[in-house]
Order: sequence, then C-alpha cells, then structure tokens
Amino acid sequence: MTTLWKPNAGPQERFLASPAHECLYGGAAGGGKSDALLAEALRQVANPLYRAVILRRTFPELEQSGGLIDRSKDLYPALGGQYSETRHRWEFPSGAQIDFGHMQREDDKRKYQGAQYAFVAFDELTHFTETQYLYLFSRCRASVGSDLKCYVRAATNPGGPGHEWVKRRWAAWLDKQYPKRAKAAGLHYYARIDGQDVEVERSHPEARTRTFIPAFVADNPYLSGTDYERNLQLLPLVERKRLLEGDWDIMPGRGLVFRREWFEIVDAAPVEAQRARFWDLAATEKEAAGSDPDYTVGARWARTQNGLYFVEHVARIRARWQGIKALMRQLAEIDGPAVAVGVEQEPGASGKALSAEIVQHLAGYNVRGVPARGDKLVRAQAWSAQAEAGNVKVVKGPWADALLDELEWFPEGAHDDQVDACSGAFAMLAGMGWTGWWSGTTDDDKVHVTPEGEEVRPPLRHRIEMGEK
Repeated sequence: MTTLWKPNAGPQERFLASPAHECLYGGAAGGGKSDALLAEALRQVANPLYRAVILRRTFPELEQSGGLIDRSKDLYPALGGQYSETRHRWEFPSGAQIDFGHMQREDDKRKYQGAQYAFVAFDELTHFTETQYLYLFSRCRASVGSDLKCYVRAATNPGGPGHEWVKRRWAAWLDKQYPKRAKAAGLHYYARIDGQDVEVERSHPEARTRTFIPAFVADNPYLSGTDYERNLQLLPLVERKRLLEGDWDIMPGRGLVFRREWFEIVDAAPVEAQRARFWDLAATEKEAAGSDPDYTVGARWARTQNGLYFVEHVARIRARWQGIKALMRQLAEIDGPAVAVGVEQEPGASGKALSAEIVQHLAGYNVRGVPARGDKLVRAQAWSAQAEAGNVKVVKGPWADALLDELEWFPEGAHDDQVDACSGAFAMLAGMGWTGWWSGTTDDDKVHVTPEGEEVRPPLRHRIEMGEK
C-alpha cells in the first residue's frame, strides 16, 4: 500500500497525538502547519454525523495557489472525498463533511450561528479577532450520543493584528514573564469564570485542557536547508525573529506613542463628568476581495473636573453610508443630548457638505463638524503624555482589547481609526475647540443594546452648555 502522507517526526507528530481540547501549533514559519490541520480534520470522517470547519480570515487566502483548498485536493480524494466548489465543502462516503470558511468582517462570525462542528480549526490565528475565535469556539459541539470528540485546533506565526490576544491566551507557553511557565505540549487547565479566562486545577468541574506545540522550519525535512529557509534568513530583523525563531516578544514600533500598561482598566467613569463622542469617518462601501479597509469609529470619552479622562465606549463599523448614519443616530440616542458629538470634517466643500448632512441627521443633539488640525501623529501625541501620566483610563468593555492593541501598534499598525477617534474626543474635552461643564441632572437609566450586542447603561444625563473657544 502506498502512503500518501504521514506526519513528520517531532512537533507534527505531537500535534496529531495531542489530547488537548484546545491546541495551538507552530509559532514560526515552515513547520508544516497547514498539512497538520488538514490531516487532523480527517480523524473522524468515518462517522456519518461528523462535521468540521477549517477557517482562514479571507476566502482568497483559502483558495490561493498552494493554500488549504489546493492542498486538500491532493489529500482528501484518497479517502473518497468529493469537493463542492459552490459550497466549499468536502463530502465523504460516510456522509461526513469538512467545510472551508472565512470571517473577513468581524460580524461574519454570525454566519455560523446555530452551526455544530465536532472539529474547528483556524489557520493563521493571529489574523482573527479574539471575539471571532471565541464565537466559533462555542460552535464546537456535537449531538448527544454521537460519540464524536469535540475539540479546537489552531496554527499561526507571531505577528498580525491578533498577536497580543493570542499571546495572552497562551501566555503560559509564549510569555517569558508568565509566573507558571508551561512546557511545550504540556497540558494546562482553564475555565471561563465571571467572563474571564482563568487557569484552574484539573479537578475544576469546568476545566478544559489547553496546550501549545512549537514547530520550526528546521523540524520540516522537506524545507530545512532549502531556499525557503535561506529566504527566511534574509528577512528584516523583526520578520526574521518571528518567522524563523518564533519570537513572540519582538515588536516593530510597539510602544512608540502608547503603551498598554499606561491605561488602567476601570469598571466605570464617574457620573459627574463632561462627555463627548467623536466620529472618525471612513469610506467602506465597497471592499475588494482580501482587502482590509478602514473602519468608521465613534469613541466616547468622559473628563472629570480634576482632569482625568475615561474612554467609555468605542464603536467600529464597516458599512454603506446609510448604515453608518443609522449607527450614529442610534448611539446619539443612547448617549443622550448631554453628550457632545464631534464629526471629523475633511477640508474642502465636500467635507463641509458631509458634515452638514450629519448635523442635520443628528438634529436635537450637540453635534458639529470638527476640522482636523495637524497630522495623526501630532494629534495622538497631544494625549499620549496624559496617558503616560496615568490620566487616561479605559472602561472595561468587549472593545477594549482591540483599542489597546491598536494604540500600542500606532503608528506602525494596519489601522489607526480608533486612535484618530480618541484623539478627536480628547481634543473636544481638553478644550481645543470645545468648552463647557455640567449643570443639573435628569434621571434616565434605561439599558440600550448597541449593534455589537453590548448592553449600555448610560450614566445620569446632564445638561451642558457648549461653545467654541
């Protein structure tokens, strides 16, 4: 009998033998990550109830030459698999199915609502957001009595927009400062307690196993010593350290303007505060395949009379203009008329016309266009010193990690929309164009739900007199 494929000795074998419920593999280039995921997905295809999904962030990445779909066509037909180009699905003689999926936009995770997969796999996990990962993690389940084992696998290199959250989730293996370091392929136990990911004892009733198995190009006999490895050695320092050595600590431009440790996470901002939401606009009506366009972002800040600032809420959206306006109106209603609203006003007649349209759309609220002054870096540096001094707090919320990641990568990161929105809100509250303080209160403590599904209970609303300096 001819052997079509077998795992390489070492990390790839350990990955395929891991009993962990959640396993991350790789951490460097050339370790055979894609083949390992494709092979693991086949483990239960003899069961007619078996359903699996393998994900990349965008579909073009799945179908590119040498990508997961291409490679699966070399392997899966040997087990009788038939591929549907329209459904992006492999079907096997037993009735088992393996799907290929993607989540280019954050909300694409909702496409999998109600889905049930015994096996969920992510290729290049740092390209995904943490919320996407956790949502699909919840889809990892099987019918009672099916005898299917349900588990999650992921593979990735360091870097990418999700670098920080992946490093935090596998801190026992990836973070050199972690107090209880784990060995490669060693099992640790975790549970979700009060919304937090907590390491627990094995005896905990909710304990799930997690592990990380490192792999390098040197572990791959088909690539070690080839031009592929030599090309990795020619990369610039940061990419070389990451892709060749699996270095999770080296950061290009990290902390140039903001550092994560400057921002204290708090439960809420004081009620007695001046508040403003600033909108940084982006044209994202159309997206080319595989693109990563900017977001429209609305950041709400609060400022106390003693000069402390609080980032209370950040909303991000990629949508057509009508969808953006609808979100702006919805959040204005949630925030209330006491929250001043600023809208980025681009120079020229078109910028003024757009600003005037928004002001009309938000009639009844304290809203006006705010011309941008100075470049992005200058505007961010205006409040960077306040952050370093500990004067800028971040209110706990599902958006906070994405904000802090973007701040720490600024100005080298892929996006700066949240930074720009925060710079605008700070400028409004710091008196760079806006003044005014609270006088009087009215009770309005209704719970509202944002488009992201987040419950928002606004503080007591205040009247505010606004004027330009």
